[in-house]
Amino acid sequence: MVAELTALRDQIDEVDKALLNLLAKRLELVAEVGEVKSRFGLPIYVPEREASMLASRRAEAEALGVPPDLIEDVLRRVMRESYSSENDKGFKTLCPSLRPVVIVGGGGQ
Repeated sequence: MVAELTALRDQIDEVDKALLNLLAKRLELVAEVGEVKSRFGLPIYVPEREASMLASRRAEAEALGVPPDLIEDVLRRVMRESYSSENDKGFKTLCPSLRPVVIVGGGGQ
């Protein structure tokens, strides 16, 4: 029993490592997408793209027997990290057509 459990845990460890490699690859691709968006003045957040992608992944998850809410939770967390990363690099944010705002007379600190 112990050997069987160890073998299964080893397989889980390998899957976890594969997930890490896939996340690293996804973050690399997100950085490339961010560069393209920045170059062309595109917003980092496109609600239609996000909604479409999440709907597709939910359907794919369900077909594989994975709870759709699980994949949506995971992807939302990954996307939040991606948006944060793009913002940290100074890429265009939600709406590149917005102009700077100046607050006059504020009590600022």
